[in-house]
Amino acid sequence: MKKWIVLMALVLLPALAQADVVNVNVYSGFVAAGGGAPYSGFVGSFTSPDINFANPFLPFGQVNFGADMTGFLNVASDGSYTFNLTSDDGSLLYIDGSLIVDDSGIHGPASASGSVALTAGVHSFEVQYFECCGLPAQIQLTLPGGVNYVPEPGVLTLLGSTGLLGIVGSFRKKFTLL
Repeated sequence: MKKWIVLMALVLLPALAQADVVNVNVYSGFVAAGGGAPYSGFVGSFTSPDINFANPFLPFGQVNFGADMTGFLNVASDGSYTFNLTSDDGSLLYIDGSLIVDDSGIHGPASASGSVALTAGVHSFEVQYFECCGLPAQIQLTLPGGVNYVPEPGVLTLLGSTGLLGIVGSFRKKFTLL
């Protein structure tokens, strides 16, 4: 039975890795400084597998907008990690609530980077972004090696012995599968 569970995990984990794990909330109102927060005038939300929105990034047809992007990162091992944020216009990267990268203000395509010491495991992140004053409109967060986007921790527990794999294992015990 353990081999069967391992096989299911090998099938399910790649699908989760490709899942849309970044939540993006889009607003019509923003402040033209920093990363645009505070936002107002909620327009809509969507999910994405990463933060890599090339020019022209015009969600919901918005030309001037703010976007708050949140999710979780998995860090493979303790260490210092450098993150790069490229945007037009302003953007800020927070990890576990601390400002790591500041590419703020009204500007053309520009990059900024910042380093942070992180422990192995899952960390929350937020990217605040705004676009105004004409195109281009783009934002990209480049993750360092050993760091990946992951589903929120509650979703990861579905794979534990009491979660999805536990249910599948129970099903397997009750029925003979080919």
